Amino acid sequence: MRFPTRHLVVALAGAATLLPAASVSVPPAEAWSEAADPTATGVLDLRPTISQPSKRPATSSGKTQALATFANTRTGQTVTLQRDSGSGWQTVGRGRQHRSGSTIFTLPDTTSLYRAAALSRSGAVVEVTDAVRGRAFTTVFKDEFSGRRIDFSKWSDQPTLAPAYMRMCSRLSPRARTVSDGVLQMGVAPDPARAGTACTWSLNGRSGSHPYMLNTQLATRDKFDFTYGYAAARMKMHLDKGMHASFWLQPANWYTPGDPSRGTEIDVVEFFGRTKKDSHIAAFLHWYDADNLHHKIGSKFPYANRLKKRAETWSSSYHVFSVEWTADAYVFRVDGREFWRQTEIVSQAPEYLLLSMLTSDYELEKLTPSTMGQRAKVDWVRVWSH
Repeated sequence: MRFPTRHLVVALAGAATLLPAASVSVPPAEAWSEAADPTATGVLDLRPTISQPSKRPATSSGKTQALATFANTRTGQTVTLQRDSGSGWQTVGRGRQHRSGSTIFTLPDTTSLYRAAALSRSGAVVEVTDAVRGRAFTTVFKDEFSGRRIDFSKWSDQPTLAPAYMRMCSRLSPRARTVSDGVLQMGVAPDPARAGTACTWSLNGRSGSHPYMLNTQLATRDKFDFTYGYAAARMKMHLDKGMHASFWLQPANWYTPGDPSRGTEIDVVEFFGRTKKDSHIAAFLHWYDADNLHHKIGSKFPYANRLKKRAETWSSSYHVFSVEWTADAYVFRVDGREFWRQTEIVSQAPEYLLLSMLTSDYELEKLTPSTMGQRAKVDWVRVWSH
């Protein structure tokens, strides 16, 4: 997702609900005796609704979620969300620990005191988290892609940057994307203006020819930017190689060579398609040194595959890809569970959002007529202040 002199880049959704499994109904309140409670060894972390996996589109939520982790709890063990009633702890949500080592709940309200408790097979409390007061998160940007058109008060189709380094055989066009049934469908397509003309490309010692292509790229530049918070996109990825879908952030005031604190490219998620050996999501950070030389860190993250159901693929279900951005770190998550944390190259400057589906020259060897019609789907995009 790179241009030579300009870039584009960010990244989310409960009576208590356990995710990523299907919603869990709230059981009748149960009171616990505080006398026998163990010492708190777990952590209850509050965040916006950045976990909402399912096969179908869904409306984003303004509710608060909580992720419970414990020192000794096993996969599948019963975990409850408990609310302080003033006379004891009452169960307001119930689920089972995910194989990644955590359980996600949605808070019934944002003013009560909460904790999570892990139960033994007999139903006794064996571990608890520290108690945390609920809180709300303020939404500063939201698009559900309702209707049949892009909301141009929020987004703009990006112009093609010239020279289009790494994308000599493509240009950006609104003809490569559609909006319908509450979903943005990002695609690529042959360029009709250059039909019948082959593009010759050369990159990193490789070369070839390919029909000219149209690509998708939308951005909130000059319409919305933010500094610090949670940025999330609920997406269902395309299937095959030859193109890559992205949700990313870019500095509103461009880059300052040698000073990444004044702006970095934040690739919240990229997906380059499946292979027989892997089907992994990726995340990256890009910046320039004092000599204006480009640097990047990040990679594909096989561990992230553990954060979805075993039977799912990134192309079969919607998942929420998010970044939590503070003055000290970026935390990259899928469905509310962390897969990468970076503390060294942290922007302190305003950044805007981008969504794209691109055919870089290095991918064209894998792009065939039978795969050109594939789409990456974006259900919603949302940003919360920290």
